[in-house]
Amino acid sequence: MANLNRLYPHLTKLALGTVLWLLGVLLAVGPAHAQTPPQDIPASYALVADNETFEMYLDSATLAFKLRDKRSGYLWHSGVDEKLEEDRLNRSWLAFAQSGISIEYLDNRAINERTSIANAEHTLDITAIDQGVSAQVTFTEFGISFTVILQLETEGVRVEIPAASISETSPNYRLGQIYVYPFLGAARGSSIDGYMLVPDGTGSLIHFADTTRAQNMFYGRYYGEDLGMTAVMPYDPLVTNPAPIGYPVFGIVHGAGENAFISIVDQGAAYGELQVHPAGIITNFNFLYTSFIYAEPYFQATNRSGAGVTIVQRNRNNFDAVVHFRFLTGTDADYVGMAHSYQQYLVDNGRLHPFSESNPNIGLRLEVLGGDKEQVLFWNRFVPMTTISQIGDILNGLQLPNPEVIYYGWQPYGAATMPPTTLTLEGSLGSVGDLANLTDQIAANGGHLSLYLDPQMAYFRESGYTARTDLAMAITNIDTEGFNRTYGSYFTLDVLSQRLNSLSSDMAARVNSGLAIDGMSWMLYGDFRSSAPLNREQAIDAYQSLLSETPQRLGMYRPNDYFFGLAQAYYDMPIGDNGYIYTSESVPFLPIVLAGYMPYYGAALNFSSDQQGDLLRHVEFGIYPSYFITHEPTANILNTRSNWIYTSSYEQWGDEIRTTYQWLNALLAPVRGQAISAHTQLADGVFATTYANGQQIIVNYTDQLYVNGATVVPAQDALLVESSL
Repeated sequence: MANLNRLYPHLTKLALGTVLWLLGVLLAVGPAHAQTPPQDIPASYALVADNETFEMYLDSATLAFKLRDKRSGYLWHSGVDEKLEEDRLNRSWLAFAQSGISIEYLDNRAINERTSIANAEHTLDITAIDQGVSAQVTFTEFGISFTVILQLETEGVRVEIPAASISETSPNYRLGQIYVYPFLGAARGSSIDGYMLVPDGTGSLIHFADTTRAQNMFYGRYYGEDLGMTAVMPYDPLVTNPAPIGYPVFGIVHGAGENAFISIVDQGAAYGELQVHPAGIITNFNFLYTSFIYAEPYFQATNRSGAGVTIVQRNRNNFDAVVHFRFLTGTDADYVGMAHSYQQYLVDNGRLHPFSESNPNIGLRLEVLGGDKEQVLFWNRFVPMTTISQIGDILNGLQLPNPEVIYYGWQPYGAATMPPTTLTLEGSLGSVGDLANLTDQIAANGGHLSLYLDPQMAYFRESGYTARTDLAMAITNIDTEGFNRTYGSYFTLDVLSQRLNSLSSDMAARVNSGLAIDGMSWMLYGDFRSSAPLNREQAIDAYQSLLSETPQRLGMYRPNDYFFGLAQAYYDMPIGDNGYIYTSESVPFLPIVLAGYMPYYGAALNFSSDQQGDLLRHVEFGIYPSYFITHEPTANILNTRSNWIYTSSYEQWGDEIRTTYQWLNALLAPVRGQAISAHTQLADGVFATTYANGQQIIVNYTDQLYVNGATVVPAQDALLVESSL
């Protein structure tokens, strides 16, 4: 069998290749599946799996597959069958487009090159399994081998590359990346009316076109860059860094309301990278895909003057890679249907739970600064901004239901000081008893109070930890460093766990307050400390286990998808995308996924540069409002590390908070806890969001009155109506 399937590139173009494949199918897959393919499927493909919804055909020469959706008759292609003159595919790109699997290898000089099944010496040993095949792929020239498992499932196709199957036998080459079905659903220019969905912010679309304004393709690591490899997170106070990808999903639509699929990385996302190619960049195709990173080159300094060498990481990233391609048709074939498919996947796998709070009003997140320290000559003094008693006064003044209160800077000496490992408050803010009483009062009125905590961060130049033993180490043998409200390094898993467990246990015994988790909710890094190395996949499992045992109610800042099942509130939901030049429009993909399952709050509106536009986007996406407030004037903290808070005084913002909340509550309270069933554009600048209970919110971003029959929406306003759907 191995000899029959030892196919070199030049053989794939000959009739001999087809004969070998058909004979191989008879031996390995069985006569029942070796029927002649339909006329619209090339003869090199054979039926390898069939269920009530799909038929899957495989080309043994390239591992490309074709999938027939029986519901619509639509045929999906994982590669390009025939090159056209206008495709702009050179030999390497054509092989990439025709191959189901490609790899990047690294040589001893850390130089990386890509090669594909269709243009490299290789062997393929294919074995029939239930509803699919298992293929042992060996790139013989480079000594790199692994197994690809391709299986049909109820919603589409599952692809797996087990970590245990990977073998590297050549001393001269290392496996860098594996590209998984990169041309699945690829579209030539604007030949198809459709788009690509990318997980940028709330979700972003790239409509199929012949050209793009962008000059380069997009690379985005799921869950952000690994500080274990980069060591330092670049920080410039004048630059807003793009929000990292928090959910490993992408999709393609071939005709809205006709055919689509969504790709979900089930395992290995921590080492997955999304790569997006709009047409006009290198090729004439619109396509996107996930690559999995197994080894990377990095710069290792050899002396203090900055000299060094580029080398490849010694140990391969160890993880199983699993991707689900879920196919949609009819009215489900758009970004709303993709969101529902992803939502159902999360629910089925226990990663998302229904939202069950009974309060009839929407939430209002009030993040309150307790205080911070400023340096005076040779010592520090605490600058109080909001005491516990003053929080109560603010809430009494607002008289708003369902407040989600977060206390920031509650620890001794305030926000820029390391949080303690037991519940110890800054004395001038109040006592633990005062905090317990306030927590109970807020809960009695339908709200929650949580203490802000970034468990990973070891604040720069602060006491409370030992730099020599407590900090995670990058592969370059230096401490990891980054920025989140303040600059610092990052703890090892053991130290993080000990500190969090200690504080959480003490809190549970004394107050009913929750925790508002920042940093850990979205920052994921490997630790290369030799005594206890930890890769990013292991870190996910450890973080999930740690927080699942935390007794407090957990709200999280921009949580990655692996925390959706643990978070009871989502903070700082983006209200759009990162504004990349190649994207066409932002859509509420993530809000649709979470609606009905988790309340989500936007960024503080008192920091907004376009309040009216941002409020309208809150209404359109179902996002609850947030404000960052203090009792004392903001000018008091100009000489502290909290000087990034440039406007916060309750005296200045109190009336605005009341007015804004009442306006948003009137629109969003009737759909609180409801799933979003549809999202459509009614006209230029006019959008409708429909909920499961039949209510619909129409948002008019334009400067003109929107009129549609009896429906009239004023300019720059929104209207709640009964849906006609």
